[in-house]
Amino acid sequence: MAKDSVIRGLILCLLCCLPVYTSLADDGYCVRVTAASYVGVKEKGGNNMGFNSPQFTALMIESGWKKGHAWCAYFVHAMLNECGILNTITGWSPTAYNRKDVIFDGGKFLKSFNDGDVLVMTLAYSSLKGRYKSIGHTGIVDKIGKYSVRTIEGNTNEQGMRDSRTRDGVYYKIRPLSKSIHITRWKRQE
Repeated sequence: MAKDSVIRGLILCLLCCLPVYTSLADDGYCVRVTAASYVGVKEKGGNNMGFNSPQFTALMIESGWKKGHAWCAYFVHAMLNECGILNTITGWSPTAYNRKDVIFDGGKFLKSFNDGDVLVMTLAYSSLKGRYKSIGHTGIVDKIGKYSVRTIEGNTNEQGMRDSRTRDGVYYKIRPLSKSIHITRWKRQE
């Protein structure tokens, strides 16, 4: 009997020492893994008309995507939704830029970040100083290096173009950290 109590006590001590990870523990990991699971999905029919994965098609339609619409922002919106990250992203890529929590803008880091953060990259295609600085594309940040950012992007191709008519799909991309790249953070609302 005393032996059983000692064993139970040891087990309880070990359980108390082990880290506990809930589904809320690392939102960034959830978003990155979910997005990575779709790398390789390709368009079917080209020109934003559908996808070779029925599951992905259903997910995109649930996010508001319609045939013929560019879908990079719908992809980001869907990945955040899948992990319970509330967001105001629509099908328009400038809405992926979270003005309330900017990490990287104007070619420099403005705030620190960690691996648990949900970071979204937006890309400006011109130097216009208008609303959202002419953002025309978005993707999930997978990893940030000293001079570049690795992203998981929908509606791109192997060359990094958006809205191309051939080979569109979900890809890993490596982009240089420059003034045209913006990184913002999205958080789970508590």
